[in-house]
Amino acid sequence: MWDEYFLGKTVVVGGGSTGIGAAAVEGFARAGANVVVADVADEIGSALTQSLTLEGHHALYRHCDVSNEADVESLFTLVDTTYGSLDVLYANAGIEWVKDVRHTTLDEWRRVLDVNLTGMFLLGRAAMRRLCAQKYGSIVVTSSPHALATVPDAGAYAASKGGVHALVRSLALEGAPYGVRVNGIVPGTIDTPMVQREAQAASDPEKQLELMASAHPLGRLGQPSEVANAALFLASPLASFITGSMVAVDGGLMAGLPAGPPLSYNNQT
Repeated sequence: MWDEYFLGKTVVVGGGSTGIGAAAVEGFARAGANVVVADVADEIGSALTQSLTLEGHHALYRHCDVSNEADVESLFTLVDTTYGSLDVLYANAGIEWVKDVRHTTLDEWRRVLDVNLTGMFLLGRAAMRRLCAQKYGSIVVTSSPHALATVPDAGAYAASKGGVHALVRSLALEGAPYGVRVNGIVPGTIDTPMVQREAQAASDPEKQLELMASAHPLGRLGQPSEVANAALFLASPLASFITGSMVAVDGGLMAGLPAGPPLSYNNQT
């Protein structure tokens, strides 16, 4: 169904080599878009775009550290010279960080914010300059529930994602007079390499995955394709009156208070 909206369009996916980003790359490419994958996982990203090209789709890989201004400018210059215009940016790049604030060094703090927030700023700024000039286009970013409710050992990560929420609202207001829409996605715990790494760091990885899944009212981890579908929707004309929104794809994670196991309805009529 998506080819009706993306055939021949140009899409940049930051952090597109694995997980949610890779699922979005596959979705956009199979819908007929020209997809540029920007990431630092060169081997994986190149393999992904080569695989899609062999399927007959249009995808290319570009090394890009989203926290590096020169890398980002070079990325969008490539888009200009190769395709002539930009239609969609999906800014998905991010790094996890588990450490309390008391033990986080300044360099560690800066690295998390550089990738998770400054990277969004640099990608968003480059895209906005092009999209506002042409008076159309869409930006979608990946944020996190940690922007709203967090845990004791995620200070830098939570701060970076809180900034992403604020940046989405600001960019949406800036782009609205030009017909440019900006929205965010707030995924729950998604079965990605990042989440698998977090689970492997626990003493019992399988138990940790079960705990992660059980935190969601739907009782499971999300799949990357489920978040990618939301990104395609928000980037498409189907979402033409949606801007400045943060869309939860979280299995109900943020809908309820941590009040323990659900009540039994067996005795209710």
